Amino acid sequence: MRFGLHLPQLGRSAGLDHIVRIARQAEDLGFDDVWVADHVAVPTSLAGMPSFFPEPVPLLSAAAAHTSRVGLGTSVLVPAYRNPMQFAKQWATLDWMSGGRTVLGVGAGWLESEFEACGVPMRRRGQRLDDYIGGWRAAWGGAEEYASEHFSFSGVRVRPAPAGPVPIWIGGSSAGALRRAARCEGWMGTWAPREVFAERLAELRAHGRDVSSAGRTVASIHMEVRVGSPLDGGGRWSEVGDGYGDRPVASGSVPELAELLAGYIEAGLQHVLFVPLARSETEWAAHVEALVELKSLLGAGDGPGAGEQRR
Repeated sequence: MRFGLHLPQLGRSAGLDHIVRIARQAEDLGFDDVWVADHVAVPTSLAGMPSFFPEPVPLLSAAAAHTSRVGLGTSVLVPAYRNPMQFAKQWATLDWMSGGRTVLGVGAGWLESEFEACGVPMRRRGQRLDDYIGGWRAAWGGAEEYASEHFSFSGVRVRPAPAGPVPIWIGGSSAGALRRAARCEGWMGTWAPREVFAERLAELRAHGRDVSSAGRTVASIHMEVRVGSPLDGGGRWSEVGDGYGDRPVASGSVPELAELLAGYIEAGLQHVLFVPLARSETEWAAHVEALVELKSLLGAGDGPGAGEQRR
């Protein structure tokens, strides 16, 4: 079982010094990886979603410069908002700088107004993502040409190359996302009841058998967590400023949360990304310490983390 920690990217506790401090703390306390999220243009009509949303690659670069072991991931980045060749160079540089510690979590995207703001059609976004992934793998592997509907190049090279093959994890729980994840190294599922998670995982593994990759794709979930008493349901997003929408939150004592997660591990979960819902730096510190205790109750295993598994 592997454990990731979302960095304090949003809300009232966000800040570069805090991000670096939590990344160092996560490494020192044995977390396998640290993560950031992605939105480029935040719609003003989307209530509760913070517009302060720093860009993922620079944040992970800062975390990389102050750590040496912990993996560095995105949960998840929407590639459609970016030029695929430019992004190939950016991510390759980050991976090269960090010594091969990155995990590229990507999704097809869902927010139509953000697609419009970025000047990208939402239609065929799944095919666009597939084309981008194929082109990145080609460019990072040294290919000088690649052709697809949404991403093509010829007679060029991308250097520096990543330190090694970049693990690509697919976010989302739709049928298309599960099919795509079966062809990649990881699946980042959304938080759902254990029975729903088990059904989705079974579908993922079935797709994996179809592409001769059964068991290869790491199964992860994105878990927004509140240690202790829950926040007020109607106002938790504006109160915390570190999330959006009405997604379910796991809350309770450390033993209660450990019991909850144990059922998911039994169902096949291999990695969990903790997203603390904390209103201040003091609450953040308390949550991290509590999650270390939770981690110890569940057991961290003997295998490598997301970053270390590539070396």
